[in-house]
Amino acid sequence: MNPRSPKNEIEETEIVPSSSSSSNQQGSSSVAKSDEKTIVIDPVTKDTYDLEKEIGSLYGGRCTVYKALYSQYDKEKDMHEPAGVVTLKTIDLKLHKTEFNEFRSQSTIGLPYIPGAKVIGSMRIFGTPSNLFCVSLPYMSEGSLGYILSTRTNKRLPEDFIGVVLKEVLVGLRDELHVEPNPRVHNTLNAGDIFVHIDDASGEMMIKLACQASVYDSGSYNRGASSSFLDPESISKLVTAPEVFGSKNDNSGPKSDIWLLGIMALELAYGLLPVRNREDLDRILEKLRKKRKFPRSLEKLLIVKKRKSTFKKAMNLLKPKEKVFSKKFERMVRECLAKNPRERPTAAQLLSSSFFTIERDIEKFKRFVLSAKKNPVPTDNCRIS
Repeated sequence: MNPRSPKNEIEETEIVPSSSSSSNQQGSSSVAKSDEKTIVIDPVTKDTYDLEKEIGSLYGGRCTVYKALYSQYDKEKDMHEPAGVVTLKTIDLKLHKTEFNEFRSQSTIGLPYIPGAKVIGSMRIFGTPSNLFCVSLPYMSEGSLGYILSTRTNKRLPEDFIGVVLKEVLVGLRDELHVEPNPRVHNTLNAGDIFVHIDDASGEMMIKLACQASVYDSGSYNRGASSSFLDPESISKLVTAPEVFGSKNDNSGPKSDIWLLGIMALELAYGLLPVRNREDLDRILEKLRKKRKFPRSLEKLLIVKKRKSTFKKAMNLLKPKEKVFSKKFERMVRECLAKNPRERPTAAQLLSSSFFTIERDIEKFKRFVLSAKKNPVPTDNCRIS
């Protein structure tokens, strides 16, 4: 695929039934019938997007996301040539003004598309006479990690798989977002922002991080309803870094993203953060910092226990503790969740740590992703347990 440059062109485009797919499409404008596919034409480049199927949404369904067959217009030949599959995000700017303003703002400051990048960038941005605002993105076949886990009976990831996923996220942070002298901050790192693609021809798997304009809820996965993974609103209310939480000033920075990476590691490991408020989170994290080993369940950390006698405490210390996670994983999480941002490692330092330098079986994670696709479970009212 050789996409056009990702310019921000909010101009008029046309929407016509796909039965009129020749280059003379540009002279008419109409909405496709329900039993026909729809083609969206970029008015500047004349490239076309044949909307194949709906693959996700945003803002509670007010922004629709499609898998689209992309064709580039060759001016010299006066014809369209197939150029692969893309993701097309669309929103009606008149029906959903508030969401449109936020969507446009994110798209304007978002990252451009760069082949091989770990962070998903925008390939093209344009508007329509039917009041649609469109953003073209690389197609990610398997959807988000949040969606993949929502289709599994067991909503957790094994420690090795967490290492595979978070390593790719850290490379994206190090090489594309947290770049000096003007680092960008993600601010909402969570499982719904990690996307997986498996190439049909080569079988190659890619794990990429969505940011700003490239974020959406894939499949029937809805961050606020069908899953216990934290949505951006919950993140801003409950689990942001201490220097950000409750602050009237913008104190976010690369180290606040590292905090969120630690929170996400816990989510992926346990399937659920059983927090109703900030006090619950602080209590859990304080106990995790003190414990020699992470427990099998986080809910137990919220139970206020009666004081034990000195004898019972001594006996508990002698009992062998059940090993749930490796010391390397626990150390990594504790470092990410240090209260003082100066004590948290950078993305580059984490990538050099013992947890992320372990050789892991990428093919095994790919089989896990594909098995979720072949054997999905219902996602309605799905709770992480």
